[in-house]
Amino acid sequence: MKFFFKILALYSAIFFFSCASDSPSPEVNQVKDDFSYLAVNAAGKIEKIGNNSGKISLFAQIEGLNQDNFIGSNTIACNSEKIFVINHIPPADKLYVFDRNTKTTTSKVLVYPKEIIGEEPSMTSLVWDESKKILYAIIVNNPNIASTNHLCYFVKINPTTLEISYAGLNFNQKASYSTFLNGNKLYSSYYNDNTIEIDVDNNTSKTVLFNNSNIFFTRAVSYSGNAAYCLRYKSGGGIALTKINSTDNSYEDLLPNESFGIINQTGKGFIDKSTNEYVCYMIKNSEYCLLKYNIATKTYTTSKLTSNSPIDNNLLIIDKVDN
Repeated sequence: MKFFFKILALYSAIFFFSCASDSPSPEVNQVKDDFSYLAVNAAGKIEKIGNNSGKISLFAQIEGLNQDNFIGSNTIACNSEKIFVINHIPPADKLYVFDRNTKTTTSKVLVYPKEIIGEEPSMTSLVWDESKKILYAIIVNNPNIASTNHLCYFVKINPTTLEISYAGLNFNQKASYSTFLNGNKLYSSYYNDNTIEIDVDNNTSKTVLFNNSNIFFTRAVSYSGNAAYCLRYKSGGGIALTKINSTDNSYEDLLPNESFGIINQTGKGFIDKSTNEYVCYMIKNSEYCLLKYNIATKTYTTSKLTSNSPIDNNLLIIDKVDN
């Protein structure tokens, strides 16, 4: 069986329009960093990226995960104290909780409510709600993407006990590759499928269109009001940095004349609200780089990433930390 999280490389090949070498740079970067961005890769390695230098260094490793694992980037969530990740170990999902202060890990094999049925129910999205201090998740009933029978379930997870509660909401979507939470509305996107809007308070869902069209977005994150920023896959190929307005379900592409690439098409985005910057790990001119788009000034910068070891294709920026 080919599971959806094991074919990301195939989908990435479809959308990837640049190539890059992951060899470490021989240059010595003397730029001083004010802080670092925190990123997680598919093997559970947590790394820091210097905000000015772009230098990648090890922060920690989530215990119990290694290079033999492949974590779906959209099942990574965090708050100021913990990082939550899901690893699918057939036939079950295991939730790992990394304590950012002690750098220790606890884990639990998840038991889904009996109402969640399917060939092999698998979590495809994990989201932290800071206002309610709770985790939301989307579970797909059948991770075999070749199947024509897909049903997703919306659940809530207690971050302390890791117990799952299901209130009966399900909807048609093949899986969830990227999500963003805007107030009490959770938006879920999947390649070549409908975008779903979930009302987490009223436990309802509906299909939504943006600019009266069906779009596929990734690296999505809310900013303020009803605005969200993301990467949108264009129908003619390539990706665009895009602003979504969830009030009138419209979007506008930003930096239309720039060409960027990404390898892993899943996961949520990150905005540094202290600098009003949308920050994303990308590829430009065949090099790994850090894109920083200033929402207030509508300007952007890119800085080349460097590392003393090969750079991972699947880094996902989740937060920032002091050096």
